[in-house]
Amino acid sequence: MGRRAKRNDDDDELELDPELEFDEDFDEDFDEDFEDDGDGEPDDDADHDFDESVDHDFDESVRESVVRGKVRKERPLKSWSDRAVLQAAGGVTGPECLVVLTHGTRLASELRQLRPDLRFSFFTTEHFFARTLHSFHSDAGQSGGVTIHCAADPPPGPFQTILFPTLAGDSSEVAQEMFQALHTRLVPGGRLIVSTNAAKGHWIDSQLKALCSRVEQQKFDRGHVFTAWKSAELKKLRGFRARFDFRHLDRVLIVETRPGVFSHRRLDGGARALIRALSLVRDANPPGREVLGIVEMGCGGGAVSAAAAVSFPAARVLAIDSDARAVECTAQTARLNDLSRIQVQLDSEGQVPDAGQWDLLLGNPPYYSDFRIAELFLQAARKALRPGGQVLIVTKPVEWQEARMRQLFQNVQAYKFGEYTVFRGEARRS
Repeated sequence: MGRRAKRNDDDDELELDPELEFDEDFDEDFDEDFEDDGDGEPDDDADHDFDESVDHDFDESVRESVVRGKVRKERPLKSWSDRAVLQAAGGVTGPECLVVLTHGTRLASELRQLRPDLRFSFFTTEHFFARTLHSFHSDAGQSGGVTIHCAADPPPGPFQTILFPTLAGDSSEVAQEMFQALHTRLVPGGRLIVSTNAAKGHWIDSQLKALCSRVEQQKFDRGHVFTAWKSAELKKLRGFRARFDFRHLDRVLIVETRPGVFSHRRLDGGARALIRALSLVRDANPPGREVLGIVEMGCGGGAVSAAAAVSFPAARVLAIDSDARAVECTAQTARLNDLSRIQVQLDSEGQVPDAGQWDLLLGNPPYYSDFRIAELFLQAARKALRPGGQVLIVTKPVEWQEARMRQLFQNVQAYKFGEYTVFRGEARRS
């Protein structure tokens, strides 16, 4: 759901930074470019002229000069990539400027302070980031204010300038798809500015040159800044979506995914275990008690929701994710399989409508940052389920999950599916 660390999947290493961003490696060239010392930044003891200039140009007095009543004060920028984009923004043209935010939202306030003459559109696929942006930019959507877009794809534009800060370790396939999408949203002659804290920059340079005839690269001690100019529309657009299928009961189900969506191109082992565990629900349900309402938290591409809809054909299935791309893919998966009872919801707070009325909640949570997302899933289940309703949670590390399940639910049992464990519990009765 939303941002990932190492999830229930041996093959996808999903890196976590202190703010819970999602990453996943894709190819060796990109990994080589994004080599660092493990914390996303080179040695802090080195002499970094560029960082000193940024600190000088954007000191605390600037950071505190917020637009009263419109922009709340945020903490100073920590990311080198954000600071690099901020410095580059001093010389860009407008009036329309799109900013892609994939790792945090602090850059938005700084840009508005620096360039009040530009009309900013802030884009993110993450519902949590969109909520944060709205809390700090109360004038969003008003005349003269910024616009905030939380969607699967960037807004259509056109834009004179697009700013895109990236981090070492970002998914190369997500970057490729985003570069292409951003190019299509530039006016002829418009500029795409990309920053990275990667030690090497030839991968990004090659990707931008495949799209733009003119690309300039600035190299600094702590990363690179690229400026690419759009000269013409692309003759052919590359497709990045993928589909895979799997068999469940008497159906072959098709799943549509795209870069950045969990379990891209194949069925994750944890999802497969959760699907197998659906039979436990049928066995544990008392006679005459039909499953009519199912929630999946962190739906990704919708494979588990699709299987649940097939297992319980009378049930309404609500698939929830914090990432707009995941929600879009799940909706498409439902259409591909003619599963009209699947509904989708974009949410990062664990809010489930019709609290206390659902029969089953399914979850394949990431486990990181003291299991905060796993806790969110469990609290959502506690509030959403009717008394006696069931929750199925799949995991690899079992100690925390088992202890917390037993604290919150009754009749908790563990079932082993290969290297995964599915915990089944029931909502407590009054």
